[in-house]
Amino acid sequence: MYVRVNGFHGIHGRVLPIATGIKLANHKLTVIGHGGDGDSYAIGFGHFSHAIRRNIDITFIVHNNMVYGLTTRQTSPTSQTGFKTKSTPFGAIELPINPLAIAIASGATFVARGYPGDLKHLVWLIQEGIKHRGFALIDVLQPCVTFNRIKTSEFYNTRE
Repeated sequence: MYVRVNGFHGIHGRVLPIATGIKLANHKLTVIGHGGDGDSYAIGFGHFSHAIRRNIDITFIVHNNMVYGLTTRQTSPTSQTGFKTKSTPFGAIELPINPLAIAIASGATFVARGYPGDLKHLVWLIQEGIKHRGFALIDVLQPCVTFNRIKTSEFYNTRE
């Protein structure tokens, strides 16, 4: 139930600059960053492509639920077109970004997508990402049971 690790909690959207600094300060450390889809693909998006281009040995796990759950259901950069929220009552008009395509176009050397409904596969992806020497992106399609009633566990389970 417990893992003995060092941890650091930083400012929203700044996971990758902090992780980069930690890795540069001590290159022997295994550095794993976690962020949400808004944290990573919106406010932190400028850091995303540059961290990939630098190819520093970091594993970045993005919890992608396609909605801003903490702000009680606003669209995120990965929300589908037409997704209705309090701030978009007529549906989102933007096309969702494709973070995997952006990562590949930016030169990422490890890009993967997993789903917690297939935990064995997700664990394997994370292990492989950690073993990879260079920047590793793992985008986790993570249902938000409260605010995203479209991309639910049932939705993903029927598409395995």
